[in-house]
Amino acid sequence: MDRESVDRLRFDRRLQRRRDWVEASDVEAQLESLPDVSDKMTTAAELEAEEEAARENAATEAANAPAPEAAPAAGAPSFGGPTTVGGGGFGGDGTSFGG
Repeated sequence: MDRESVDRLRFDRRLQRRRDWVEASDVEAQLESLPDVSDKMTTAAELEAEEEAARENAATEAANAPAPEAAPAAGAPSFGGPTTVGGGGFGGDGTSFGG
């Protein structure tokens, strides 16, 4: 194995308990040299708050959605809905389901 490969594995947690692999002082020095990324940490409370806000936004959008269109007035032409082509059912006359 080349030196770079061994250096990358030196502080692998899976190999940390291997006898004479790395000194405890080297591990401490390595940990101290790592950058502080605690500002990127997310807690469960923050995730729950985001989910709750998303639910509230969805409820607000549903409440503010436009109402469905009203039924056409009596006598007005209707351009949609079910058709009765072929009798309207599986049997042809709309009342039977077989031949």
